[in-house]
Amino acid sequence: MTMKQKIERGVASGSEDGGVEIGSQHHNRRWIALLILSLSLMLVIMDGTIVNVAIPSITQDFNSTFRDAEWVNTVYSLVFAATLILWGKIGDQYGRRRLFLIGVLIFGAGSALVGASSSVGMLVAMRALQGLGAAILSPSTLSIVTTTFHGRERGIAFGIWGATAGVAAALGPLLGGWVVDHASWRWAFFINIPIVIAAFGGALWAIRESRDPETRRYFDVPGTLLGGVGLATLVFGIIEGQSYGWWKPARDFSVLGAAWPLDSVSFVPFSIVGGLILLAIFTWYERRLERAGVEPIFEFGLLRFRGYRYGMITGMIVNLGEIGVLFAVSLFLQGTKGLSAFETGLALLPLAAAAFVAAPLAGAFSARLGPKWIVTAGMVIEAIALLILSQLIDPAVSVKTVAAMLGVYGLGLGLAIAQLTNLVLYDIPASKAGIASGGNSTIRQVGSALGIAIIGTVLTTTTAAHFKAEFAATDALAASPLAAMEPAWLEMAKQPVNFDFVEVLSGGIPGADAAIGQLLSAIDFTPQGEALNRVVYDARSEGMARAALAGFAFIAIGALSSLALPNPREGARESAVARPAPTEATAR
Repeated sequence: MTMKQKIERGVASGSEDGGVEIGSQHHNRRWIALLILSLSLMLVIMDGTIVNVAIPSITQDFNSTFRDAEWVNTVYSLVFAATLILWGKIGDQYGRRRLFLIGVLIFGAGSALVGASSSVGMLVAMRALQGLGAAILSPSTLSIVTTTFHGRERGIAFGIWGATAGVAAALGPLLGGWVVDHASWRWAFFINIPIVIAAFGGALWAIRESRDPETRRYFDVPGTLLGGVGLATLVFGIIEGQSYGWWKPARDFSVLGAAWPLDSVSFVPFSIVGGLILLAIFTWYERRLERAGVEPIFEFGLLRFRGYRYGMITGMIVNLGEIGVLFAVSLFLQGTKGLSAFETGLALLPLAAAAFVAAPLAGAFSARLGPKWIVTAGMVIEAIALLILSQLIDPAVSVKTVAAMLGVYGLGLGLAIAQLTNLVLYDIPASKAGIASGGNSTIRQVGSALGIAIIGTVLTTTTAAHFKAEFAATDALAASPLAAMEPAWLEMAKQPVNFDFVEVLSGGIPGADAAIGQLLSAIDFTPQGEALNRVVYDARSEGMARAALAGFAFIAIGALSSLALPNPREGARESAVARPAPTEATAR
C-alpha cells in the first residue's frame, strides 16, 4: 500500500513516517498545523528578544543592576539549552504533539508569572520557567514539521518555519516596545496568554500525534544532569566574572550561606573550568552509552551525517554573534541614543523586513545554486554589516544609519537561517527527527546563552575600561569633587538608561551626606555634568562598537564553517526521507 493510499484511507502509518499516525483529516489540516507550529515558535523566539527593549524599564522598576538584566535575558536561553535535548528524546518516545501541548501550558504559566513578578529574583526564576516551557515545545515544532511534510512540501515548510524564526527575532522588540511604552513591561508577557490558549486548542484540532515506535522508553538522568549543570556552570562563570573578578576576588561570593573559601583566587575560573570538565564527561558518558547499545540523551552517532555535523557547528557560532549583538544594540539605542522602547523596536524593524523578504528568495536561489551557498552568502553579508557597524558607532551616529546597517544584516539573516535549518536535518531519518532537532536547537541555544554572556562581557568591560581612562584624562572630572565618586558614575554608565548628568548633578550628588549635599547643591556642576555626559556616552559607544566587532568575528567564523556543509539538490532532499540511515563509512 502506498503512502497516498494510507492517507486516503486514514490508516496508521508505520516505518515510513517514524511511527506517525496519519489520518486524512490531519493530513488535510497539515498547513494549518504548520501555521500553529510557526506561531508557537514565533512566540518562543519573540519572548527571547522582547526582553531586550524591556530591560531599561525592568531595571528602573526593580532598581536592579546590569548583571541582573543579563540574567533576566540569559536564564531563558540557559534553561532552554540545558533541558532541550531531553525533551526532544521524550517527544520521540511518548508523542511529539503531547509534548508540544505540555510545553505550551508551561510556557503560558511562566508568561503569566513573569508579568506578575514582585522582585527581580522572582522575575529571573519565572523566566527560567518560561525557558523550560520553550525547551519542551520547541523541538516538537521542528520534529512535527519533519514528520508531517515530505518531498517538495518539506522544503516549503522548512522555508516558512525558518522565515518565522528569523522575523520573530526582530519583531519581538517592535511589539514589546509598543506594549512597554503604552502599557508596561508586564503586559509584554501577559499578551502571550491568549496566543497560548489558541495554540493549545489549534494543536488538538490540526496536529496529528507521532512517535518513534523503535525507541526505548529510557531516561538518561546522568547525561541530563552532566550536560545541564556543565552548561549552567560555564555560563554562570562567564556572566559573573565581571562582578566577582576573573581571577582575583572583587567581592564576596556565597551560596546558601556557604562563603567561597579562597581569598586569593575568585570562584569564576573554577566555575568556567568546572563547566568545561562536566561537558567533557558528558560527551564521554553519552558515547559510552551509545557503544553499549543504550539510547543516550544526545546521540553523537548522528554527527556522522555531514549536514547535521557542520550545520550544528555553524548554527552555534552564528547564534553566538547574532543574539548577543541584538542584546547590545537594543541597550545602545535606548541607553545612549535615548530612544523609547517602541522607537527601539522601529529601529530594529528593517532587520525584520529584510529577513522576511530574503527568506523566500533564499528558497528560490537554493533550487539553482544549492542551499549551502545561500547559507554562506547570507552569513558573509551579516558579517560585513556588523564590521561596518562597528566602525560607524559613536555617540553622534544617527539612528537611521544604525537601522540601515541592521537592514543589511537582516538580509543576510533571512538568506541563511531557513536554509541552514533545512541542511541540518535533510538527511536525518524521520524516526530520529525529535532527538536530532532537539540536539540542533540545544546547540543553537547554547550559542545564544554564551553569546549574551560573552558579548555582554565585552560590552561592559570595554565600557568600564574606556570610562576609567577618559575620566582620569578629563581635568573637569578628575580634579573635581566628583572624582571621589568615580565607582558610582561607572555603575551608572553601565546601566541601560539614558542619563543627562547635568540634570542628575543639579539635584545634588547621588548618595552624598545630607549636609554635604546641601553644601554642594549651591555649586554649579554644569561643566562637570557635560564632561560626564561625554565620557559616559563615549564609553558606551566604544563598548557597543567592540560588541559589534565581536559579533562580526563569530559570524565570520560561522561563514567559514558553512563551507564544509553538503550542497544537496532538490532530488537528493526528496529521497533522503525514505533513505535508511547510512553506515559509519558511507555517512562520511
